[in-house]
Amino acid sequence: MSSSRFVLEEPIAFLRWLAAARQAGWASFDDVEVAQVFAVAATAALGRHDGRERLVLPPASATGAARFAHAIGLDEVLEGDSAREPAEHDRTVTMTRIRSYGQAESLARKIVGLLLPTRPATDAATLFWWVLVELLRNVVQHSMDPAGGIACAQRNDSGPYAGSPALQVVVVDNGIGVFEAIRRTQPAVLTPAQALVRALEPHVSGTFAEGHSGTVHNAGLGLFFISEMAKRTRGRLFLATRGATYLLDRSRSPSTQPTVTNGQSADYPGTLVVFETALDQVGSYDEIVTGIQELAASRTPQRIVHRWLRFEQPPAAVARVLVEVAAEDTTAAHEFSSQHLEPKLLRRESVALDFVNLRVCTQSFLHALLHESVRLAWARKVPMYVVNATPTIRRQLEFVEGYSLGG
Repeated sequence: MSSSRFVLEEPIAFLRWLAAARQAGWASFDDVEVAQVFAVAATAALGRHDGRERLVLPPASATGAARFAHAIGLDEVLEGDSAREPAEHDRTVTMTRIRSYGQAESLARKIVGLLLPTRPATDAATLFWWVLVELLRNVVQHSMDPAGGIACAQRNDSGPYAGSPALQVVVVDNGIGVFEAIRRTQPAVLTPAQALVRALEPHVSGTFAEGHSGTVHNAGLGLFFISEMAKRTRGRLFLATRGATYLLDRSRSPSTQPTVTNGQSADYPGTLVVFETALDQVGSYDEIVTGIQELAASRTPQRIVHRWLRFEQPPAAVARVLVEVAAEDTTAAHEFSSQHLEPKLLRRESVALDFVNLRVCTQSFLHALLHESVRLAWARKVPMYVVNATPTIRRQLEFVEGYSLGG
């Protein structure tokens, strides 16, 4: 009987198994005793038929891992069918393909809602939603995988998780990998390991050169925020991408340092990102985000900034614009800014942004919404007013302004 156990505590064992399976051209979970959701999703991402990767996954049912893989939709995702409902709504989420920005927010909300049905408005639910949206958006923006990525999740509450349930979320693709994405704009990055470490730093992206203020759709903060969230909640973060792996495991000690490989062991032919945190380790979401923003700001090049976002009631004649998340679609946020904010600013007309009923949104969404607008407000010397913003969203907006005005 097989004793293979693919758990996030020791993910390299799974990558070695997968490397042998790829060499053989087929893989079966009948050889595995336990496989957490990240291992199933990462294997499924390679069982495709478009020429990028061809890993045959024959039907299997002899072990618990094989039955688990079937239960979370392995057959459906290989055939390209729609994800079916999971058998246990509060424990697993079936695997789903992600191909467009428009799917990110709704899929993240669905996953969190299924796994935390009794705690939809908790800090933990908000944090996991945030992580999922950023990871899903990264797949669409950076992977260049025509099949998109695969998202899945599970809630673990037995064995080593007994007494302290943890949520594990995974997003995986068979795309170009972090090194290829980063080195286009970061010529000093020479190895996959360097690229992976750099990708976890603030203001680093494959879409703009180092030292710049980013593009409308990318501020280079997503993976930095996610890695800091793992650190501040004593969680685990695992990244495996062409040529390198990164494992941060703070579950036992808050001072544990990450382990990085660079061609020294098996990697992944694409990008695999896994985030796991015990629910009772998530404190105040607002405090977590504020602390990360302060750290990011301390690592941002100093710039001369005059505040053009004013957090006060606007004059009566100023038009109010209701801000809505728009499915966390950064393209839609930029289009909204182009159509409704920038024309007014060009005419030197102030505008008031109303964040009523909006408690949480990602930094990427606010960056897409205001990156160009605050520059235009500065150029035309026209203030933009902000009303009904929570303290956390206000700090996020202040960060966007400080970052975008420096260029």
